[in-house]
Amino acid sequence: MKIFMEIRRVPAILGIAVAAALLVSAPAASAQRLGGHRGGGMRPPPPVKQPVTPRRQVLEKQFRQQTEAVVKEKLHLNDDQVSRLRSVNANIGAQRNSLLQQERSVRSDLRDEMAKGSTADQSKVSQLMAQAHDLQGKRFELQQDEQQQLSGFMTPVQVAQYVGLQAQIRQYIRQQKQGGEPDVPNP
Repeated sequence: MKIFMEIRRVPAILGIAVAAALLVSAPAASAQRLGGHRGGGMRPPPPVKQPVTPRRQVLEKQFRQQTEAVVKEKLHLNDDQVSRLRSVNANIGAQRNSLLQQERSVRSDLRDEMAKGSTADQSKVSQLMAQAHDLQGKRFELQQDEQQQLSGFMTPVQVAQYVGLQAQIRQYIRQQKQGGEPDVPNP
């Protein structure tokens, strides 16, 4: 349970994480605001893919290094385990990002089709629903694969702690992006 309290103790990591997340999401958020889109009418133009700036690269590198240091300390990992974790994260992270991007696209297409009301194309909606379900299944399989890979060099307790820490950091970042207060209990 201690690992779930670590967010309060690593504000530098979360500050960098929030900054990196906001840098990543800023173009998409501004495109949504410009289009005023919330389910009806025309879809806003897709965000222009911004080049990775040197500042963003530095922030992402700092975030990875600080996160790695905290994980190593809190989970009592040795250097070999950290190296293997880094490899798993690179592989799984790329696959997860691809799946999430596909899911966003399918959800957006489904919202657009459903916004047509009674004129929505039934077969297109059915196809999009099937795609969404398939992508959710692939994401679940990826989570299982990640945990299986982690269990090759971490104990079950370390895996559970790592998964819990990841979930808390993602939740904190989500809440910060939405301007809310983090739902983290006081130690």
